[in-house]
Amino acid sequence: MKVKTVRVFKTKNEDGEELIYEFRRPSQAVMAKAELIRKAKFSEALRAGVVINAEVFKILRERGLWGDDEEAESKRLREEISNLEEKLKSEQLSNDDGINIVAGIRTNRLLLEAHQSIATQIADATCESIASETVNMFYASSCIYNKNEGQKVYKDLEDFRGRLNDPSTIDCYREATIASLEVLIGQDLPSDLSTQYTENKWLAERGLDKVEAEADEDKDEASEPDEPDEVGVEKPRKKRAKKTAVS
Repeated sequence: MKVKTVRVFKTKNEDGEELIYEFRRPSQAVMAKAELIRKAKFSEALRAGVVINAEVFKILRERGLWGDDEEAESKRLREEISNLEEKLKSEQLSNDDGINIVAGIRTNRLLLEAHQSIATQIADATCESIASETVNMFYASSCIYNKNEGQKVYKDLEDFRGRLNDPSTIDCYREATIASLEVLIGQDLPSDLSTQYTENKWLAERGLDKVEAEADEDKDEASEPDEPDEVGVEKPRKKRAKKTAVS
């Protein structure tokens, strides 16, 4: 499957103003330079004593932080997620039963994430990870344009690094990372990769994702404290029109 040549996305600057950017697929010259950057950054990290991916679990085992029991628990959680995902494929599944399965999948994902957190922390700081991070920043600095103005957003890699406090720069990094993943798997992907999870796809297919989003909105509103007026009397909460869910 051929991926789109341009990824369009919205973001906001430090002042909260909405911006429309686009990631344009890199030219051969840009990709060649990115590969040189990857090799240079990998070599630099290796000379500095940073571990490579293949050493992560070996180090954890040597330090007694990971063993057969931990590996077995990871396998159990992954299998539990896989089994629950299979159950969601049933067309006879009711919404209520499906929602319970979704909750189970999410719980197990969180447990797996927590269980593997120490390995993830080390894996995020290997030579490969450091090199990939730099390459994705380079792609963001080279391939992202302001859609309305048609101009590059960043002058170069150093300009990108110097603007990391700007929330739009973080969004640009995310989009560049996703764009690289799209090329790798040959498939267009959304900005929110969690929508690709089996449970979230199931909710969307049943039209339950919007209901869930509205429920989260209501929770957020309920958690906001009422603002007292000048004499200390609570103001009435603004009413929001309810949306009717389609069953």
